[in-house]
Amino acid sequence: MAGASKKSRVFNACLSVIRESPNLVRYLGAIVTQKSDDSVHILEGKAILYKREGTPAWQVRYRIDGKKLRNTTHETDLDKAKAKAVDIVMNAMFRQRNQLPVVSKRFKAVAELAIKRMEEAKEAGHGKATYASYILALKNYHIPYLGKYLITNLDYATLERFSKWRENKLKRPPSASTLNTHNSAIGRVFDEALMRGYMVPTQVPALTNQGAKGERRPSFTEKEYKQLYIYMRKWAPAGRRGHEFAMRMLLRDYVLILANTGLRAGTETMNLKWQHITIIDHNGKNYLQMTVRGKTGKRTILVRHRVARYLQRIQERDPELKDMTFHEVLEKGIDHYVFRMDGKDISTPLGRMFSRLLKDAKLLMDKETETKRTLYSLRHFYATRTLTRTDITPYQLAEFMGTSVGMIKAHYGHLDLRNIADKFAGTDTTIDHELKKSKSTIDDEDDEVVTKALPQQRGTKTTEKTAPKTASKTSVTKKSTRVAKK
Repeated sequence: MAGASKKSRVFNACLSVIRESPNLVRYLGAIVTQKSDDSVHILEGKAILYKREGTPAWQVRYRIDGKKLRNTTHETDLDKAKAKAVDIVMNAMFRQRNQLPVVSKRFKAVAELAIKRMEEAKEAGHGKATYASYILALKNYHIPYLGKYLITNLDYATLERFSKWRENKLKRPPSASTLNTHNSAIGRVFDEALMRGYMVPTQVPALTNQGAKGERRPSFTEKEYKQLYIYMRKWAPAGRRGHEFAMRMLLRDYVLILANTGLRAGTETMNLKWQHITIIDHNGKNYLQMTVRGKTGKRTILVRHRVARYLQRIQERDPELKDMTFHEVLEKGIDHYVFRMDGKDISTPLGRMFSRLLKDAKLLMDKETETKRTLYSLRHFYATRTLTRTDITPYQLAEFMGTSVGMIKAHYGHLDLRNIADKFAGTDTTIDHELKKSKSTIDDEDDEVVTKALPQQRGTKTTEKTAPKTASKTSVTKKSTRVAKK
């Protein structure tokens, strides 16, 4: 009891001192309502007003669903800041109760997060090749126009205005392919917003594709392709010794490989390494197999035997590989790029040199499409040639080239390419036979051999050269018949 009485006397004495000191009362009152000199609790401690260094405006910090959120009140006066903070927090609580995003971000901020995610995926080795196109579309089109908008405010009318702006920038209506790329790109941004809680599914606007129908890509006729590979025989070694000579020699084999595989120039070829190429045995025959990664992901293909000859020439010019045989390079699975120089992607330099080559050979313009040919024209040439000169179906070709045939693919199901290996590799020759050709005087490919291996399409007319022989044979047959009758 004595101890309690002593504490009571001390407490009463302290109260007397406080009552007699107004300044002390105000100080104690301040520390009850303030966490520090620059922070004030509101809404029974559910939110805190505070000041950041470098800005006079009050900020408000609060929690919704366990997440820390911050906003500026844009007010320097404490009373006004309190009123604004209460409005901000109550609005956030309302949105949370009604399953609406509590926080919304500008399109630019979310797009930058989506770009960062795609770039990290590419660096980690599991990103898609199309990510590069998505990133370009976002940086060149979506962010410049839509960047200032809150992502939750993007509606149909806004996207319509964006479409008109984009068409003016392109100076033409975008193709369906371009719109597919752009829609996929902005779709990545919406996915990022959904993932981070900046949007709810009902706020994602519908994306349409009403682009212009894609025009036919420039290609080569059989006659033009033969003209090209014959012209390259003298053109390639005619370059100045050094870098230009090496580039010309590589381009020649690069062109022949593209024309005989249908690979996409760029990502698929520049990422190809010797360890991705193997010789497999199937039903007692050897086939050249490649594993490529490109626009549609990774796929394994079987290619024409003659491709081994072009690859061998590249291998024999490589200082690091020239002391090995072609088979040794493939067996060891060497981690070395096939088409790069000094480890660098040379897609652009090869593309420019190919344009100069076509110009010199008077083959730059495609007469049918009235457009300039590019390295991609060789892929179109491969597809056209395969469909018109072999019995390979569109579905089989789509699987081989890593593209889509829509409903055809859905009806036919998965294809095992090994079951039709001869169709892609050819039956007129073998890998070993083609490798021996590199040591002989035979150069590039003999188009007559190709014709012999690939049956002529039904319904085609007899050529002028074969017509006389056919007529002569018929004449001899009729004469023999008359003699027999006599």
